[in-house]
Amino acid sequence: MRILVTSYPAVSHLYPMVPLAWGLRAAGHEVRVAAAPSFAAAARGTGLPVLPLGEDVDGTVAWQGFDPRAGDRTERTMRMFRLTAQGWAGALVAVARDWADAVLFDPREYAGPVAAAVAGIPSARVLYGVDHTYAQRAGEWPLLAPLWDEWGLGEPDPAGTVTIDPCPAALQLETPESAWPLRTIPYNGSAVIPRSAAPAGRPRVCLTWGASFGGTTGNLDPVRVALAGLLRCGAEVLVAVARGQRPLLGELPTGVRVLESVPLHTILPGCALVVHQGGAGTALTAAACGVPQLVVPFKGDQVTHAGRVAAAGAGVLLPAAELTPEAVASAASGVLADAGYARRAAEIAAENRSRPAPAAVVAQLEFLVR
Repeated sequence: MRILVTSYPAVSHLYPMVPLAWGLRAAGHEVRVAAAPSFAAAARGTGLPVLPLGEDVDGTVAWQGFDPRAGDRTERTMRMFRLTAQGWAGALVAVARDWADAVLFDPREYAGPVAAAVAGIPSARVLYGVDHTYAQRAGEWPLLAPLWDEWGLGEPDPAGTVTIDPCPAALQLETPESAWPLRTIPYNGSAVIPRSAAPAGRPRVCLTWGASFGGTTGNLDPVRVALAGLLRCGAEVLVAVARGQRPLLGELPTGVRVLESVPLHTILPGCALVVHQGGAGTALTAAACGVPQLVVPFKGDQVTHAGRVAAAGAGVLLPAAELTPEAVASAASGVLADAGYARRAAEIAAENRSRPAPAAVVAQLEFLVR
């Protein structure tokens, strides 16, 4: 088979598809990752063949003049994704027609299902977390009409032929009936695994705010607030940040260890708790590693992931508006003291391990294409 992989130009959208893409390569299939020019270098870091396509589009122009009181967040969100897709849909359609047998795309890369539909080939929507896009389809998908109209596709339906779902069942919302389960295998690039013995007599906590917050805002102030609270719990704190973001933390107390650009799945197995902002990658990595979570969501799908973690009993949700050292200390102490959170997190990790590995899903894709 010849598989065209496409994602919104952000590693948080591409990386969850990498284990399956490598499963396809290992089974002898051809894989090409289509990437906008500015995203090609990041895509090459996966070790997969990369095909630069289309043109770079700054979809963030959709947020110019945004006023949270205006109530148009959904419209602006979908305009951003639509503009990005329109910037390279034509190039993607051409490759799908001339080369591909199937298209794999992430739920926010809407040129993928367009290319597959125009080319008349199967497509698979590969989730990166809780399927919040399907849950919000009634309000979001009609806003993609201009993109669908360009290609004469009728009513927007970006669900693809099938949905591939790596989210543990306890955390998932509604998915299409065609969804195929897949085991979450965390991927966040290559790195040297840090060697560090667990502290004696006190819990180890990982504190991270993902890669995009610091890059977008130019600060890691929430991390500093959360750190102040965690230090009151008597825990050893590991602060995980993206490459180049260490200076945003400023001066830290003695004994706080900062790990820069280290994949979370190499850190979390030795931790009793992870504190984060609710990004899909962190939430699913913690779930796969069986680590309880304290989630402080700020917006969008972060709120969804935080809510699902709390509902599953694998952690707690602390609203961003309530983020103070005192609140973090109280919430973290409560999770660390209650063995029920660790037990539930371990159960979710066990369920994830029981889900089909990429090799099994590769066989399903082979059957779909045939």
